[in-house]
Order: sequence, then structure tokens, then C-alpha cells
Amino acid sequence: MLLKGGYKMIKQIIARGFFKGLQEKVGKEKGQEIYNHYLLVLKGNQHWVTDKPTELNIIYTSMSLAAFQVLKKDGNENWREILRYCLMDRTKKKQQFFMKLYLMFDRHPFKRIVKISKAKQVKAYGEEHFDFSIKKDDNQSFHLHVNQCFYLTFFQSHDALEIMPLFCAMDDIWGDLLVPDKHGVEFTRPQLLSKGDSHCFFKFERTD
Repeated sequence: MLLKGGYKMIKQIIARGFFKGLQEKVGKEKGQEIYNHYLLVLKGNQHWVTDKPTELNIIYTSMSLAAFQVLKKDGNENWREILRYCLMDRTKKKQQFFMKLYLMFDRHPFKRIVKISKAKQVKAYGEEHFDFSIKKDDNQSFHLHVNQCFYLTFFQSHDALEIMPLFCAMDDIWGDLLVPDKHGVEFTRPQLLSKGDSHCFFKFERTD
């Protein structure tokens, strides 16, 4: 499935940002080597792409896998910190800025968070490689189970499960901003597929 129009532009922006951060950490020459390997990884994994959300998700996984494989081959023990910087730390403040605005001006953040979560299940993850089930959904609680995760399946198929905790940690970018006493919402993840549990458990509870 080819990326067209807006998706193609988003693909370019994502890759450009990731590899810009990577060059800051490993230098231009090594960054180019990883980029060339990424193109091969991306081409070799196009069979995963069965819906639009996966067209973008495959970019993140392919970039991360390419960097992991090259850095591990080089014996670079800092590969986790390098990947974390490229995936999260480099843009964390910018991403959190908009979340902070929501929390500052929204009088009912719990309702908005639930609404966003439901919308993202289809728009950001799709229905082909993820399996979601809502276990509780009322004015007090929202409990979401992720029974199947594309990221986990992808990295597992490439013997690279070491990367998975970094992808789980990406939810902390916004999750860490939720302060129960201040925002009236408590967010926890008592179970994770990456830790060997049967599912990921996203648990939102109103505290106001």
C-alpha cells in the first residue's frame, strides 16, 4: 500500500525528525548508515500494511528496529537512551504543551480523555493489528484492555522485544501530566503485554 498525499508528507516529517535526532547522537555518517538500513527494513515489512494507521505505525517500528540492529551490531550500549531521545525526549516538551492546554482549560478532562481514547482506537491504531475491548465505561471509570498489539507482534517477529518497553513508555508522555488531585483523573497501567501479562490494562478513574 503506497503512501499518498497527506500520509506521504507525514511520513517524511516523522522520518526527518527521527533521523535528525539520531544524527545528533551518533553523527552524520552512522545516521546515514542507519537510514539506509531503515529503507531496507521498511521495504521488507510492507506486508504488515493493511490499513492507513499501520502505514504510519510501520514507519516508527522500522526506524526503531533499524537503529536497534545497527547500534547493537556496533556494540553500542547506549542504544536505549539514543532511541528514547529520538522517539520521545526530543519532542516531549512540544507534545506535552498541547496536553497541558487541554488540562488547563477543560473543565471535564475525564470525558475528553475517554473520547480521545475511543477515537484513537480506530484512527491511530486501526482494526487489523490491534485488538481492543472496553471493560468498563461510565461516569466514574474507563477501563480499556489491549489484547493484541502491533508493536509487540512486530518486534517479536524480529527478535527485538528489547525495544518494546520504549514504545510502552511513549504513553507516559501524556500520562505523567495527569495529577489526580489537580485534574480529577487517575491513570494507571497495572498490566502490560510487554511484561508478559495477557493484555495491557489502561485504567482511568475519576477522583473528583
